[in-house]
Amino acid sequence: MRLWSRSLLLTLLVATFGAGSTFAHAYLDTSSPSANSVQTEPVTVVELHFSEGIEVSFSTFKVYRLDADVDLTADSASMRLNALAAVVVTNYNGTVEDGEGRVEATVGSGHDDKAIVTLTFEQPLEPGHYVVMWRVLSVDTHVVDGHIVFSVTD
Repeated sequence: MRLWSRSLLLTLLVATFGAGSTFAHAYLDTSSPSANSVQTEPVTVVELHFSEGIEVSFSTFKVYRLDADVDLTADSASMRLNALAAVVVTNYNGTVEDGEGRVEATVGSGHDDKAIVTLTFEQPLEPGHYVVMWRVLSVDTHVVDGHIVFSVTD
């Protein structure tokens, strides 16, 4: 019985600690501006810091302005903006014309081969609410998508 429990324990340990690299994907670590933030200064650059490297040739980044009048002082402001962003993200999967809202991205290598994506705008973003969307191919060959929302005030 003891041998069986040691074998079971060893199997569980290998499965638990070995799974870390198996289930790793390029998820968003941090961003600037951060998710659900309100920016009082002009925004000309958005940075996305991913947990691992990505294949930029097979990744897409888009930025859209959310046409909505949302009171940013309300407790439900971030929830409302994220709900509006969900509609845009859903449309992104097929009905939004290619190139519309698209931005050029440059990818640098951060600490421990983490990807840092820099989205640069020719002009500062006008006051309003924005959704930044991505669909990235991780170096581990998994496709991950996501979005953040932030607001710019005058």
